[in-house]
Amino acid sequence: MSRFLTFLTVVIVLAIVRAVLVALLVALVITLLFSFITRPRETLVFICTLTLFGLASAQPIVLIIALGVVALAVIVVGAWQRHTPARLLTDEGEHHFQRGAG
Repeated sequence: MSRFLTFLTVVIVLAIVRAVLVALLVALVITLLFSFITRPRETLVFICTLTLFGLASAQPIVLIIALGVVALAVIVVGAWQRHTPARLLTDEGEHHFQRGAG
């Protein structure tokens, strides 16, 4: 009978621990949704940081490949945007005419 009571106590304690963990998970999801609504950029940075740290500890090779792909994408997008030079005007009253139209 003593073993049965010990087993029953352990099962009840584990059920309580599981219920507390589920409640913490629900609270975390609600907090994350609220944070995403109020500050989406910071929340995405937080999620990406956690993902990268988890990936770094679980599979470092995949992290290195993922960082390489992201760096390559940044370089390609940066080179693509450089092809359109910005026009600088020194004075609001300055007019620019096309060649030959002048």
